[in-house]
Amino acid sequence: MWVVIASRVATAPVVLSQLEPAQSALAEGHYELAFALLEGAADEPVSPQARGWYRLHLAAADALYGPAGVEHGLLALREAAREEPDLVHSPLYRALHWEFRALQGAKAEEVRRGLASLQHDDSLASYHAASALWWAGSARSAKRVLLALPEQDLPLYLRWRRWSLLGHAHAELGDAEAAAEAFTVAYDETTDVERPVVALHLAHALLDSGRPMEAQHLLGYEPLERLSQEDQGWWFEVSGRVEYDLGNPERALDRFTEALQHVEDPVRRADIERECAHALTALGRPREAAVRLGAILAEVPGDERTTVLHEQAVAWIDAEDAEEGARVLRDVLLDPDYPYRAEATADLADCDFRRGDFVSARETALRALEAGATGPACLTLGAVAFEYFDLVEATEWLEQAITASSEGDATWLTAQSVLSDVFAQRGEAFAERLLQHAKAALAHCEPGSDWVGPLEAHVEQAKAWLFGQDRWLN
Repeated sequence: MWVVIASRVATAPVVLSQLEPAQSALAEGHYELAFALLEGAADEPVSPQARGWYRLHLAAADALYGPAGVEHGLLALREAAREEPDLVHSPLYRALHWEFRALQGAKAEEVRRGLASLQHDDSLASYHAASALWWAGSARSAKRVLLALPEQDLPLYLRWRRWSLLGHAHAELGDAEAAAEAFTVAYDETTDVERPVVALHLAHALLDSGRPMEAQHLLGYEPLERLSQEDQGWWFEVSGRVEYDLGNPERALDRFTEALQHVEDPVRRADIERECAHALTALGRPREAAVRLGAILAEVPGDERTTVLHEQAVAWIDAEDAEEGARVLRDVLLDPDYPYRAEATADLADCDFRRGDFVSARETALRALEAGATGPACLTLGAVAFEYFDLVEATEWLEQAITASSEGDATWLTAQSVLSDVFAQRGEAFAERLLQHAKAALAHCEPGSDWVGPLEAHVEQAKAWLFGQDRWLN
């Protein structure tokens, strides 16, 4: 079957006999054959218009490779315009021009302006326009174009890619559930050649939507050897995240360590090192985590550096090195735009308390409270009041800390435990409240925690005061 293109840029219909076989080859994952068909047709002694159109479709095939296809794609685009100058006015040429510009780093606003006049009655051009918008960082605009693009109007090789690109747009916009749905369709419709990579995108979306078991099953189904060296590194990274979310930090650390053996890009390596640090902290090795986080600071993108510093500070605190924690937190607070300054201020107050500087701890905690870090700030203020044996004030602050935090989180659990100590000091008259808070804390303590013994002793003391009951009998 021949493809006939009737366009306002051509003086007569252009017959492209090799276009459908080339697109069929793309749909089956036979990329070398598709390129051979397009390049061979473009070199045949047919009309300049036909040669130009073949070159244009060759550029469209190059665009499927993303950054790796830019050089060859731009060459094909230039040759298309040389063969048939009027092609520069076609929707597909315009869409591809801006897709390659986006891949070279053009800003979203520039790409949107360049595509503003594009008529969306050309499905192939619309797909590449959406891709251009995506590569330029305009996920919302890309999603809008893709949703308006009927799947049945696209050639087969782009139908699953439409769903995959839609998945990327949803993910970028923070809708993990919609991303997982889109990647699921792409996974079901793609070729055997592309399916393992699409599986990685789908697994990532499943993780982000809180479905690690499904992600684990999917990763186990796709053979690792079908992936490139770089994508094998990505497989180990995603698999590590799955294990971490399933509560297996040791397996996660093994996966992340294996991922580092496959990845050379320094920015990606820094991301994996961060995941290693999280796993080390979960394994009770926060000092190692802090050291690893410090080692990657030079490779972390500028807009993430303060976040990594904050993670490092928390690791030092978990390692009971309040001096190092405070030092790093002072660097964190040098960033005026850091969105978690209040939390970092509360962490600095905690460091001051651990260092025994109760005056500074109180002052810093009050600043954190004013900035909005209510739970952790009130926890430190309660702890300081307890140190000064002001049991009434300590109770008030700690109750505020519990109210301002989520049941079971670190601030809530610590506040419950310290409040149990406070009520134990306040004596027999507070036996009911001692029992209430000690039992609440015990319900969320990890087995083997240092808090378990003292909390169990508080429960026994409270019950002794209450003659074995849970409350005073009238």
